[in-house]
Amino acid sequence: MKKIYLKRVVSIMLSLSMAAMLAGCGGESEPSPSGTEPTVTEEYIDPALIVTPDSVNIDATVTVSPLNAFKQNGGVFEGWGTSLCWWANRVGYSDSLAQQAADLFFGEDGLKMNVMRYNIGGGDDPSHTHITRTDSMVPGWMDKDGNYDYTADYNQLNVLDRCVKAAGDNAIVEVFSNSPPYFMTVSGCSSGGTDSNKNNLREDSYEAFAEYLAHVTDYIQNRLGITVTSVSPMNEPNTNFWGAYSYKQEGCHFDAGEAQSKIIELTAEALKQYDLDNVIVAASDETSTELQIIEYQSYSDAAKKVIGRINTHTYNPTRAGELGQLSLDEGFKLWMSEVDGNGTAGEDAGEMGAAIWFGEKIISDMNSLTPAAWVMWQAIDKHICAEGYLGRQDSGMIDINTGYWGLAVADHDNDDIILTQKYYTMGQFTRYIRPGYTLISTGDDSIAAYNDADGTLVVVAVNPKASDRTFNFDLSQFEAFGHRVNAIRTSGSVADGESWAELDDIFAYDGGFVAELKANSVTTFVLHNAKAGSTDLEEVSIKKAKITGSAAWNNGSDTVDHVIDGRTDTFFDGVADGWLEIDLGKGVEFDAIGFAPRSGFAGRMVGGKFYGSDNGKDWTELYEITSSPATGWNFAMLKGSKYRYIRYDVPSGGGDHLCNIAEIKLYKLK
Repeated sequence: MKKIYLKRVVSIMLSLSMAAMLAGCGGESEPSPSGTEPTVTEEYIDPALIVTPDSVNIDATVTVSPLNAFKQNGGVFEGWGTSLCWWANRVGYSDSLAQQAADLFFGEDGLKMNVMRYNIGGGDDPSHTHITRTDSMVPGWMDKDGNYDYTADYNQLNVLDRCVKAAGDNAIVEVFSNSPPYFMTVSGCSSGGTDSNKNNLREDSYEAFAEYLAHVTDYIQNRLGITVTSVSPMNEPNTNFWGAYSYKQEGCHFDAGEAQSKIIELTAEALKQYDLDNVIVAASDETSTELQIIEYQSYSDAAKKVIGRINTHTYNPTRAGELGQLSLDEGFKLWMSEVDGNGTAGEDAGEMGAAIWFGEKIISDMNSLTPAAWVMWQAIDKHICAEGYLGRQDSGMIDINTGYWGLAVADHDNDDIILTQKYYTMGQFTRYIRPGYTLISTGDDSIAAYNDADGTLVVVAVNPKASDRTFNFDLSQFEAFGHRVNAIRTSGSVADGESWAELDDIFAYDGGFVAELKANSVTTFVLHNAKAGSTDLEEVSIKKAKITGSAAWNNGSDTVDHVIDGRTDTFFDGVADGWLEIDLGKGVEFDAIGFAPRSGFAGRMVGGKFYGSDNGKDWTELYEITSSPATGWNFAMLKGSKYRYIRYDVPSGGGDHLCNIAEIKLYKLK
């Protein structure tokens, strides 16, 4: 067999032999410093170790393009996290459990999360006995006479302090409120209103509530020495979820518009009064992305001016792509600040059922919303304790073979935290995609990230099928990448399966790498010495182009001309075997094609192909969409292309093979 040499442009500080020697001694090679000129290295690779797409049957291809990098927050990812509400309130009495949690969720050997959301409790009327869920009765900091008790929330603060220290320099702390103190509410109850559709903050208490939030924030930052990044004064406000005398948590309804704008403005003013210039106001932590859009559009101009970030939950992710695009258009930072659930996915997945669901949820949120951070609800949702807590019974152990909330269970009887495959699945993302990286949308069942500073490229992929599948990860749009691929996998059960198992290295071919994804698994691939190259695009105008195509479904109004109208909220609703053809009038040079799927129907573009032609008769295939694209814009690098005609065809076969596409654009590299 012919010898194969891989030649790559790579930035390295050490020779391969020195790196191997250090690895054998437990040392780690240093990343190349910023600005180091890349050098060319050549290493002989045994051809038997290299798998190419032509040598095996490929079940799916995932294209990782630098052009699909997130633009949110200037392309800088801020991190992963969890709310401390309510689990920290329950475990914080125990220094041992508090430290275990900090290490497991934020420590270097754990999930390495860095974002923690501390709940400023409203506290409930001491005479009330309706909150029976043991972790959710979060104490307030102030009594009805205006006296502060700085020890009331010792448990949660104990956990917060340890988590901040475990996260180190990357720590980001947000404080948020579920409800004002009970004596500031209309109902006199911090779990919600007697009419859950109406505002529950008393009209005469808006300023007092804002001052309360600022006072506690000031104490945490200036007395406890914990830097606070943001304050979110509302939680899922424009809903009817929060009724008085509930068995769990706090909640407060705020109407969209005037009520929400008022508390946003007053919170910002109160922070100024405490000289908390580094602390921004976040809003409004709505339950669905669609509601978050509606609420943002209803804010007063003054409220929009003082908001430092929009937080959204994705329990209902409708219009997530639109919210992501709105953040770019309006220039505000966007977080996915809360979600979890008891869903399952996969096929006969056992303990991986909840884990597969969770992994797919992370990927779906990231690809569609493109947020600057992703923060789950609470890492611990259930507690085991024979004696219960405050005279109430704890929830007990979960069934790990079904769906459940949280990543772990606190066992108070045995001073232990029980981990699940859902925990290890989150680590497949959080341990390798780090703050400062740039996320890259890759579509269905995968997400990627790139660190320009040291050339690290990470791909996380989920296989929800009951059989192994072979994927081709197309990296051809990168200028360079290292040939050795590290693989880490979670699958099976905690007791007998894989939990962050380090697999044998994979060797990349010239345009990417081929990997077998185990049934019902989550796998992370890490490459080094990657170079994205230029990704700065300039749109090529096609406003004068003529477009033709197949008929719209049911001969409706969602016709082919919508594909070049400059709007992603309109679309071509084509039928099976649909097509469209754009006549640019003359040969036009371009380096990339941008395309946006019809919102909610991205899967219908799988198998679609773009073609170019000089005469409208002889066509050259330019790009095939091999996996469900992300909501919003997707890009294909086609450097140096020049055609008069651009055509898009969907495959034959019926089913989902319908011509649903919202927009096409052409770009030149600057």
